[in-house]
Amino acid sequence: MIRKLMGVMGQTTSAFALFIIAAQSASGCSLRAMELRQVDSPLTVVVTHQGKPIAGIEIEVVPEKGTEAVFTGVTDESGTVLIQGLATGHYNLTASHDGFEAGKEWIDVVDAHKGKLIRHFAFEWAEGSYEVRQVAGSLTGLIPGNTGNKLMDIVHPIQTVYSGVDITLKNAFSDEEYRTVSDSGGAFFFDRVADGIYVLTIAGGMKSISGAADITRHVIDVAHTANRAALPLQLQDSGCYRTEFELNEKESN
Repeated sequence: MIRKLMGVMGQTTSAFALFIIAAQSASGCSLRAMELRQVDSPLTVVVTHQGKPIAGIEIEVVPEKGTEAVFTGVTDESGTVLIQGLATGHYNLTASHDGFEAGKEWIDVVDAHKGKLIRHFAFEWAEGSYEVRQVAGSLTGLIPGNTGNKLMDIVHPIQTVYSGVDITLKNAFSDEEYRTVSDSGGAFFFDRVADGIYVLTIAGGMKSISGAADITRHVIDVAHTANRAALPLQLQDSGCYRTEFELNEKESN
């Protein structure tokens, strides 16, 4: 009886784990609760990057049961957008740029006399960006070993480099763009890149023990005063059923 109960508990635990994974996938790999927040109109949205206001971030407000935005705007030099004229009701508010979302809120616009209302939202755009003084790095990964046993090949993988990979560096807020290909050692380098905010895009398709690489995109902050000189990137499971190049902290300087 005890064994049977333990078996049922094990199945329940597994089912719960699968539910968590599914919930993560369905919610953009985040379990953050989308709390309905009561707000007033006008509503101020401020977007920052590296703690500084950032212009050019797109703000969009879409009704809960609609598909068309009832408000769109772009942050000004102070990183601010003032949203006015929203009728009472539920909305999804998003802040994004070039495919990178700064934040999302589920809001309920109500009459001002119904208590203390939120009149201000703040988002940090591309919070996980990499700051470097030059755009250089390497592409590595782990592939199955050569023990002759498929299982042991996975348990004991070997390091590899990825050459001939197309890499693009584009200024996040202009048409400035650079292209290169990783060399025979998996290294890449973009020469004479001015300080600014860029999007680094790495082509997919390479194989690793984590699976085939998806297209990787990272926001890069180029600053001549940055401590980090290079980006050693390793192909790995980044979660959400994706295999991407992530910074190898052990080799990062």
